[in-house]
Formats: sequence, C-alpha cells, structure tokens
Amino acid sequence: MVSRKHLIILAAVALLCLLCGFFVGKGMYDRPLDKTVKRDTVTLHDTVPEYLPAPKDSSLTKTVTKWLPLFRSDTVTSVEYYALHDTVAVEVPITSKHYGGKNYDAYVSGFEPSLDSIFVYNETQLITERVTISKPPNKWELDFVGGIDYNTASKDYTPYALGELLYKPNRLQVGIQGGVIKVDNKAEPIVGGKVKVRIF
Repeated sequence: MVSRKHLIILAAVALLCLLCGFFVGKGMYDRPLDKTVKRDTVTLHDTVPEYLPAPKDSSLTKTVTKWLPLFRSDTVTSVEYYALHDTVAVEVPITSKHYGGKNYDAYVSGFEPSLDSIFVYNETQLITERVTISKPPNKWELDFVGGIDYNTASKDYTPYALGELLYKPNRLQVGIQGGVIKVDNKAEPIVGGKVKVRIF
C-alpha cells in the first residue's frame, strides 16, 4: 500500500514533469528557424542572327572626286579597251547608314554601303535559388517509460513506470527521473538522476 508521504512525492514529481514538459514543448515552437540559401548560376550565350537588315536612316556626308580612265570602244574591230591617257573626273557620294535593332546599333559608310548581316551574342544568366528551412535540434527531451524487470534469482517480475527529463547539450545527456516501482507487492516511489553519454 502506498503511504501518504509517497503519494505526495509522486504528485510533486508528476507536477514537476508536467511543468518541465510544458516549458520544453513551448520552447520547441519558440526556437528560431535555420535558413540555408544555395544559389546556382548558369551563364548562357544566345546567338541572334539578322540577315539583310534594313537601315533606319541614311544621309549623304560628303563627296569624293575620283579620276577614272575613260572607257572607249572600237566599233570596227569590236575591241573594248581603256585609253590610259584619257581620264574623267567623277564625284563619288559617301553615304552613312544607321542600322538598329532591339539590342544592337551598327553604322556603315561608303559608296552605296549596306550591312549584309549582323550576329548579336546575348548573355543570359539563370540563377536558381534553393531555400532550406529547418529547426535546430531540441536540447530537451521528456520521456515516459514503462516496463517489467525479471529477476532470474528470485524468479519475480517487477513492473515499473518512470518519467525522465533529459538535457542534451551535446553527446552528454543529464537529467532527472521519477516514478513508481513494485517492491514486495507494494508500489514504491523512486526519484533519481540520470547521466548518459551518446557514443554514435
């Protein structure tokens, strides 16, 4: 039969376990979250070709005088030749043209200039961001353990029920435990400390 003194001790231990469990459980939700951000950057180069682009504007900038040989034709022998001693002055217009697109501007100048093609190399960066949010490990642990011990010498069964509160700052774990155990057909309260070392 459990005495009144033992019942008071058991009630105090149970109350202590409940209070510790409340604060430990509350701390599990109040802990700050760990946020890990990993970024991967991939650089791509896209080639955008444009053939025979049309000029946006054209303007005559100047004229250049060129002396060119005079072309003659022999109507008798049907022989065409250049007379080296005969030349003629020709004014050649120099034109400037502007070609433009979404991501390029090109300027050419000369006699009847034209832009045949242009290749634009666009650089694109793809940034992938992975965000991992995790809670830090809980350093407090509240356990309720029950079981039956068997004594091979007396061939007797000893049931027990315990509550454990452990603090785990690292591999070392310390705590208190309290509960009841059956001794000589009587339920006896037990209170004690506990030290555990985690190997793996």
